[in-house]
Amino acid sequence: MLLRVIWVLLFATAAFAANLSPVQSTLDAKENELEALNAKYWLNQYQIEQGIAGVSNQEVEARIRQVVNDPAFLKQLEGARFSDPIWQRRRLLFLAAARDSQISTDAGLVKIIESIRKDSSALRYTIGGKQLDRPELDNVLGHEADRDLRREAWYAKADHTKLMGDRLRQAMKLRNQLAQRYTGQSYPDFMLQRRATDRASVLRWYEQIRSATQPEYLELLARVKKDLGVETVEAWDLEYYFSTLTPGIEAKMKAESTWEQTTRVPAVLGFDFKKLPVEVKITDITFGGYTMPIWYGKEIKMLVSNHQGVLFVDTMLHEAGHALHFSFVREPSYILRENYPPPMDEGLGQTLSLMLFRPEISTTIYGLSPEDSKALVERRRLQSNYDLRVLMLHSEFELEAYNNPDQDLTAVHDRICSKYLNVDCHGAAIWGYVPFYFAVPVYEQNYVLGEMFGYQVHHTLDRKFGRVWGAEAGNYLHDKFLVRGGSLTLDQIMLEGTGEKLTADYLIRALKARPKSD
Repeated sequence: MLLRVIWVLLFATAAFAANLSPVQSTLDAKENELEALNAKYWLNQYQIEQGIAGVSNQEVEARIRQVVNDPAFLKQLEGARFSDPIWQRRRLLFLAAARDSQISTDAGLVKIIESIRKDSSALRYTIGGKQLDRPELDNVLGHEADRDLRREAWYAKADHTKLMGDRLRQAMKLRNQLAQRYTGQSYPDFMLQRRATDRASVLRWYEQIRSATQPEYLELLARVKKDLGVETVEAWDLEYYFSTLTPGIEAKMKAESTWEQTTRVPAVLGFDFKKLPVEVKITDITFGGYTMPIWYGKEIKMLVSNHQGVLFVDTMLHEAGHALHFSFVREPSYILRENYPPPMDEGLGQTLSLMLFRPEISTTIYGLSPEDSKALVERRRLQSNYDLRVLMLHSEFELEAYNNPDQDLTAVHDRICSKYLNVDCHGAAIWGYVPFYFAVPVYEQNYVLGEMFGYQVHHTLDRKFGRVWGAEAGNYLHDKFLVRGGSLTLDQIMLEGTGEKLTADYLIRALKARPKSD
């Protein structure tokens, strides 16, 4: 019986292949090659992010370039038209991915980026007479009571710009040149399109969020000034302030128990991480967290930077949201699994992360009292207003920097910094400290859109299943979002899952929702 089944499957596969056009057969073969090459890429990246010497992706990226940079095939694919919408979607996504790869795997660009990455990982910052790595510097800014040390740490970020700034400009100029050659667009406009949005929409959302929450943000600044007892609020006061709001909660967020608690959050929705192909490692990396889909549905690796307190717990949950997505995504081909809308993927990270701030989760899984839970929600409301402004600052600066990489980028950063943070940014050359500019360019807008996505999904689940979620809500999250790759556009996914296109309304509502007085 088993032999008969095997023969039937082989016959069906052969019959399917026989019905494919030459272009379809080649596309199938190239997708399979890319899947294997990208698995190697991610395994290398897993080691590179941990600072393991002697590991490089230059050879893998060159091989990827050979697969996608096939002029004859790309010309055939550009001229092909498929009646099947899935094949047509695969065609469009492969062409966009090919152009992206032609840019990102350029030998000259790869050399610049790898040199920045390695020097960035090795860089140590002198603060208070001590040599600190990036996570330690970030911990000073977020947790150090000594204001002078925080100031020193804030200015120390300029060390990264001093060492890497010229190479970042070179990378921006080269990306622009390559994008014009392969796409006929500027690099950021091409990448925004690749990432399911466009410049006008992004900047419109930024201004909507900034202006709608400006009264609440100015109230926050007044509160910082009063509570810290400072004459003038400085940039190095802002991140630290939030850790002062809930010091008892910070102490309860223990690193040694965070992963176990993290797995209990999706378990509420019926997801068992013990049955998922996910490996977690806490280490010193450039980013707060990095989840790598070695093989979708088969092998997922998570790296989480060794931060402290609520930030660490929040990051762990966010990365676990990525891991759920990469474990469950179901699409008929690799290009569709790989090319999901990034705002959705970041939004799924935020969907899980936001559960920390639901009292029914924070009191049961994280052991907070009702009073602490309420304080944590208020801290999240206040801090999100600040954190989103930092993201919008980084993103808008990056778009302007690509307009002319040779302009005075420190002056550009200072202007946009003051616009969003409403403090004196002192003309400090700290713009080069942002790792996304070299490692994952034109990406930070996805975190803002992902926050919008997360609140919109929470609103939908609350409306459908009430405040206390269970397996039914988990099934809905799985069927409408976690299985999604690139078959549908972002708007199609949101319409199917929430009944409306992506909107900032629910995010803004949350940022303006002051706690009720007792």
